Amino acid sequence: VPDFPAVAVIRLPHIANFTDFHALSSQSAFETRFFDEPVHLDRFDTVIIPGSKNTRADLAWLNEKFGAALAGYHKNNKFIFGICGGYQMLGQHVDDPDGHEGQPGRTPGLGLLPVHTELKAPKTTTLSCFNWGTLTGEGYEIHMGETTVPAGMELIDVKSRNSQACRGKDGCIRADRTAAGTYIHGFFDTPAILEKWVRLSGLNIDCSALDHTRSK
Repeated sequence: VPDFPAVAVIRLPHIANFTDFHALSSQSAFETRFFDEPVHLDRFDTVIIPGSKNTRADLAWLNEKFGAALAGYHKNNKFIFGICGGYQMLGQHVDDPDGHEGQPGRTPGLGLLPVHTELKAPKTTTLSCFNWGTLTGEGYEIHMGETTVPAGMELIDVKSRNSQACRGKDGCIRADRTAAGTYIHGFFDTPAILEKWVRLSGLNIDCSALDHTRSK
């Protein structure tokens, strides 16, 4: 159990893109732990739900195993962040009318973001540049489906995809700033973006102590 600033990453059964967390796990100013049991969740400053190779199956597992713990964690105004499939799971539900991940149907989400997702072809695969407020970052998107977000609640502005200029939006953040998510993998790899995320997450550290040797 951590006794200093710490991030918990839930190890989903079909977890994808471990590289998303290299910039976090390399830090000495805080600890990053992967776990698959909701033990001592309240001891962590923030929880991340990562990407998944099978969102609906992992969401069903998450609801069963972590649903009550995450609801209590969030009720205490702790920060929860989702990446790609994890972002989809934070919403109201994930629809799969065409059965891309098994039997067609709907899986209830965690209900922490006012978004809903429909899985549909084709799969999006792009290198993406984005602005988060006044900051610029880059990463990549690889996901199937579209997530509907209420106007004004998007997290970032996407400026280009695969070097083609665009005027897109991505992600969602609650008005009370206790939950947010994005489709962008590699989100933490840009130093300024990582620092802003740390401040948002509630990690009680001095951002000047961050190590950016793994960042771009």
